[in-house]
Amino acid sequence: MYLSDSKNKVYTSSSSTIIFYAIFVLGLALRIFHLIYNRSLWMDEVYLSTSLVKMSYKEIISTPLYYQQKAPIGFLLTVKFFVNQFGNKEIYLRIFPLISGIASMLLFITVSQYFLKNQAALLASSIFCLSPALIYHSVEIKQYSTELLGTLLALFLFIKFKEKNDIKSLLLWGISGAIILWFSYASIFVFAGIGIGLSIYNLFKKNWNIFFISLIPFSIWLISFVTNYLLFTHKHAESEWIAYWFRAYDNFMPFPPKSITDLKWFAISIYRMLDYPLGLLWNFSAITKYQALNMLLKMPMLPIILLVVGLYTVIKKKNAETSLILLIPIILMFLASGLELYPLTERFWVFISPIFIIIISFGFEYLSLKFKSKALSIILFALLITGPVFGSIYSIVSPEKFYIHKKSFQREALLYLDKNYAKNDAVYIYWNNLPGFKLYYEMYNFKYNAIEGTDQRNNSKNYKEYYQNLQSDFNKFSNNKRVWVVYNTQFLTDIGDRIDTPKWYYTKDLNPTNHLLNELFKNYKPIKKYATKDVSLYLLELKQRK
Repeated sequence: MYLSDSKNKVYTSSSSTIIFYAIFVLGLALRIFHLIYNRSLWMDEVYLSTSLVKMSYKEIISTPLYYQQKAPIGFLLTVKFFVNQFGNKEIYLRIFPLISGIASMLLFITVSQYFLKNQAALLASSIFCLSPALIYHSVEIKQYSTELLGTLLALFLFIKFKEKNDIKSLLLWGISGAIILWFSYASIFVFAGIGIGLSIYNLFKKNWNIFFISLIPFSIWLISFVTNYLLFTHKHAESEWIAYWFRAYDNFMPFPPKSITDLKWFAISIYRMLDYPLGLLWNFSAITKYQALNMLLKMPMLPIILLVVGLYTVIKKKNAETSLILLIPIILMFLASGLELYPLTERFWVFISPIFIIIISFGFEYLSLKFKSKALSIILFALLITGPVFGSIYSIVSPEKFYIHKKSFQREALLYLDKNYAKNDAVYIYWNNLPGFKLYYEMYNFKYNAIEGTDQRNNSKNYKEYYQNLQSDFNKFSNNKRVWVVYNTQFLTDIGDRIDTPKWYYTKDLNPTNHLLNELFKNYKPIKKYATKDVSLYLLELKQRK
């Protein structure tokens, strides 16, 4: 193992190597714990997993995915392979994201040691391996762990091949990058940053021969990206509906910023990025009733200061090659967001997180060297690592609360129903939980058949008309003495919906599912209830007619 910049290498001690491996093992243990814990799929995972479970290889390649989902074709086909080999349970769907998460840790340790000196590389690796969000995505059935791996593979290939100018090496670099682009959409920002950065650097240095020969791998990447786009990606390009949601929640960078509010977007987005996915904020319980004070008590100022110092270090103190390689992908990402091609919120920061962690660690490295204080270095290290350490420990102590806004009890609720279902009971799945029910029915082959509710919102003008239209659903269990009603209290919209539309359905005083229950309670009495954060169910019994 070694630390290096473009001019020299400083070899680490064996004790330092042991520490790096210990951090990796700790990160591995955290990821394995959450794999074994095997949390229920939340709705975003349900949407994508439906295609992975139900569709064939041919269908995945040639037809749109269920629920307007999008993911790189390489990711989809690899996960489908594991499903076909081992089965359609959640744990097998998670194998490839887990492999990507583990490989990312190993690669990041190597990449951080290339860019950073020993103590700073140790800090960066600790943040990366213990970041709660990066742990979470390592066992999420979505492509974000693989997107992260794509970034690190791109940086690793840069380190491996940047000094090599023979045709064989350049072809290998080009082909390796071309393959990665089929597994990771976002890696195009990193590969483009490397290609543009090295080209600018070689042009500025008048390295004409290197400039022209470097076009070999860069051209292969471009051809691969265009081919992939024409064959697959364009079919999954962001729909106007998805762009509408991201726009409504200010997930696109204002471009150009025209007001104070637009400028606030940058501060808010960076603050949120420090929390998710970097995990650097101190997410202890709210200490005061004042939101602004609570935000300050989360200790955002230290990582913000180190981010600024790190950017200064990259621009002023590092060689031009390093500066271009690290900064251009960030610039391209922001430009894509400004053009409404790439949203910036939570999971969409994951792929770029290694670069931000390295830049923050540059800030730590600069201050440690400038003040030459071992005590200061230890204090800064401890303060920075507090957030990731606390978050990762909390995820084990209370896994049911790990990123609670994404936590679902879909499987638990449906298995509870399966266990307590009695012959002659009817089961009614309200329309807003049909995706979860249909997927888990494929996975667990429940002993009950369900009546699938229809969505009559757009055929109705008010709740009275809505329930008149739903009467055809209700008639299907009117002859049953008992009926189980399953609904989702968290996901209240459907694919293609606009926010709070139709307006009559989304009243401020009552959750729409409570409206449904009140309507059913007119003729049925509840005799059993199983309520969770998102999926709930009632066992209703027909009232005695007087």
